[in-house]
Amino acid sequence: MENIIAALDLQDQTELVVEKAMEMAEKFGSKLHLVHVVAPMGNYVATNIVDPLSGMETAVLPNELDLIEVHKNTAQERLDKIISGLPAGMVKAEVLIGAVEDEVINYAREQKAGMIVVGSHHRSGFARLLAGETSVRILHEAQIPILVIPTIENK
Repeated sequence: MENIIAALDLQDQTELVVEKAMEMAEKFGSKLHLVHVVAPMGNYVATNIVDPLSGMETAVLPNELDLIEVHKNTAQERLDKIISGLPAGMVKAEVLIGAVEDEVINYAREQKAGMIVVGSHHRSGFARLLAGETSVRILHEAQIPILVIPTIENK
């Protein structure tokens, strides 16, 4: 297995997912790709909102592209920090933009990955319905093995 993809949400339990993915990469002599996806948030427009009574600017809504760029840069910084503690040359990091499941699966196909490693947050009930559980959606779409690492969501 030449490549393993670790899809990271960069939340509290990311280190656990990276640790398990690195363990798999070492066992199989694979290159590890740490992937984080920034999902577009909606259709924001650069706007100045002015209070007509005072003539004062009350809020600035940033352009969505600016927000995406900020999120992308922040994610890249976090991935770079994670990589700094891992074996040199064995790990690559990518920040992708789009729908999480689609981007992870497409990236895995492009890299001819043999496995995808994801974390699962153990949501239940209404929270699970709203969140849609990304790991389950990737499991249904990918044509390669998926390793799901159970994580505990901090409350």
